[in-house]
Amino acid sequence: MIKQLVLVLGLLCISSSPAFSHVESAFQLVKEKTINRNLALQFPVDKSFQGSKATFSDAKIHIDILDQSVKLQMTVSANSAEQRLTAKMVFTGKMQYDQFLESYLFEDLLLDSFKIEHDSYVSSLPIVKIIKQSLINDFEDIVLFNLTDINTLAPKRSADEIEISKGQLRFIWN
Repeated sequence: MIKQLVLVLGLLCISSSPAFSHVESAFQLVKEKTINRNLALQFPVDKSFQGSKATFSDAKIHIDILDQSVKLQMTVSANSAEQRLTAKMVFTGKMQYDQFLESYLFEDLLLDSFKIEHDSYVSSLPIVKIIKQSLINDFEDIVLFNLTDINTLAPKRSADEIEISKGQLRFIWN
């Protein structure tokens, strides 16, 4: 009995030493599909401005291992009277942890590309400008995922490192 107690205490002392502290790091894999399911709950978003109506839909995250980036793609459809515009937009941004929401947000959106797929406007330049301005003002807090929903044991703080790999992100806490 005493030998077992000494062995347990010895193991506890060894495991708490600085040499073994790297074992305590935690990680969480978050797949692109998981983030896209969460985005589907937030979209479509309808906006009205200056007699035109726009719908932002089909939001999807794209994890690019070649340039080590995360991008957000969505479709916008605008109409006014009998005129219609449909475009695909891709944004770059920053993943930021929100302590209050215990979630990672996609913030500081920058338009990376705007590709018009259909345009029946006589002059679509004003509606395109309004759409781009709306994005700057209206899409500040896009929730990518909530840590608690994915893993209740994950640390409730910003990851120390985020690794980008094919179809997933690896969040690492030291």
